[in-house]
Amino acid sequence: MRRLHMKKTLIFGFTLFFLIQFSLAAEKNIASEEASPLLLKKNLKAVISDLEAGIPGLMEKARIPGLQVALVREGKVVWQKSFGIKNATTGAPVTEETMFEAASLTKPFFAYAVMKMKEEGLIDLDKPLHTFFTREELEKGLGHSLDAEGFKRDWFEKATGRHILSHSGGFPHGERGEVFPIFFEPGTKWKYSADGYQTLQMAIEKLKGEKLDTIMQKYVLDPLGMEKSCMVWREAYEDTMANGHNVFSTPQDFRKRTEATAAASLYTTAGEYARFVCAVMNGEGLKSETSKEMLTSFIDMKEDKSLGWSLGFGLQHDSNGTAFWQWGDYGIFRNYIIAYPEQKTAVVYLTNSFNGLSICSDMVGRSIGGQALGNAHLNYRTYDSPFYTLLWGVKDGGPEAAQSLLPELREKYPEDLPRETIGWVASLFRDESMYPEAAAIFESVFKENSKSARAAYELARTYLLNGDLKKARTHYMKAKEAKEDKVDLKNIEWDLNYLQAAQKPFPLDEAYMQKLAGDYGPRQITIKDGRLFYFRVGGTAAEPRPLLALSKDTFFIKDIVWFYFKVEFDDQGNPVKLVGNYDDGRTDETIRTK
Repeated sequence: MRRLHMKKTLIFGFTLFFLIQFSLAAEKNIASEEASPLLLKKNLKAVISDLEAGIPGLMEKARIPGLQVALVREGKVVWQKSFGIKNATTGAPVTEETMFEAASLTKPFFAYAVMKMKEEGLIDLDKPLHTFFTREELEKGLGHSLDAEGFKRDWFEKATGRHILSHSGGFPHGERGEVFPIFFEPGTKWKYSADGYQTLQMAIEKLKGEKLDTIMQKYVLDPLGMEKSCMVWREAYEDTMANGHNVFSTPQDFRKRTEATAAASLYTTAGEYARFVCAVMNGEGLKSETSKEMLTSFIDMKEDKSLGWSLGFGLQHDSNGTAFWQWGDYGIFRNYIIAYPEQKTAVVYLTNSFNGLSICSDMVGRSIGGQALGNAHLNYRTYDSPFYTLLWGVKDGGPEAAQSLLPELREKYPEDLPRETIGWVASLFRDESMYPEAAAIFESVFKENSKSARAAYELARTYLLNGDLKKARTHYMKAKEAKEDKVDLKNIEWDLNYLQAAQKPFPLDEAYMQKLAGDYGPRQITIKDGRLFYFRVGGTAAEPRPLLALSKDTFFIKDIVWFYFKVEFDDQGNPVKLVGNYDDGRTDETIRTK
């Protein structure tokens, strides 16, 4: 529900839109060809030798810094290996002790615990979820009344734990709206949803009277002997954790989660997660009928029924039999697991890279055989795809490469590089402050689509962030006037406000700045060299950032277009509160503490 919505990261228009559209809901046509056979008859030593020889090359081609892999045969872990480095800056190696973020591999991990609770009679998976909460709790979580106009209350009240575990509840996956969106009647379609899992988590925590990390420790981690793994950050991880890396292999800071989430907070290793996969595969810890229920398809992902979802895992039906699978994607950690329970074989691999799933097909084929149909359906592009050819070409060759390479690739691969995908590539450069490269690509998009408001808007925002304010204003005006691919005028006005604050900041005298300076909870306003700076404790920025005054009480942060805050004052004119405003409609507030 709304209070559990994930925080917005530095992902602007094209990136956010196309991550959702292409990575989570793509309907790529996958040929129903017979899967290549499993490698069960191939000598284990030969398989391991091939993996040890081949994985470093795959990592180099995909620019993946670090990887762990675990292989399962006959229902047990028979081999595990670490490759590469934890941090591209320090060069520290990945070892068997290195921890990774499991990301969405956490979801089936949580589902396994829920199935145990079902056996105990603690939860009825066919009971509507809303019945576990009071009306007051529901409305607080949703952020609005159950009777709010536009809210599909009838659908919301049909959603059960079974729907949530199988991603068939119609709940959002980070999408926002005036009311909590429910996309379809529960049980009728499939739609991946972290919000659904987080809502079920709230019900479980209420039923147990304990926090999720404690519950998971008792139900899964301790029984399976997963001593290194945890649902929240441990102090010991300071020495053993891998840094996640963005698409350009820049290491990112640790994400130290102090609250467990059923959707994504597990820290683990490939070996320990493979121990969990073996437990599911072997029916360990569950009654046989419960184990069978957990791995029974509840909803189809595709009309040909080759892919579906069980109570926790995805299911793949091919000529080798039925496999359960799950991908993990938290941006800078991308992982995959696929297991054939009847044949008792599986592979788990974890990476500390945005590019981790670009080698999924090779990793599965070389380790256990067969195909990773789930990864293909989700449209994660392979490391040798036109998408990556463009990305690496511009990264290595600069803006000039975009001007020469893009037309060539567009002509050769028109279906693989539609305007939307090219826009996503550009936004990846923009998110990394590589504005000249982003501008070169967006300029190409706009040149071919001069009547598109979206193309003009994205180019304008890139110019804005690059400090080319005159060009930015010109293209915002073009976005306003364009007749195709309209952009909400509120978004354009928002950006123009930032432009105004950057181009001609509202004048503030020293005494007034001294009045504003102080701590507002985790938000801090300071003065340096005659101007105001902003810092958020626990935020992504390592140093305070300059503030841009739009008015006496309204401020943007330099290079942050999607957020501004307003200062509220008491009757005596003293600043008492900061109210944050986000361009997706969210607000928050922090009270002055010092």
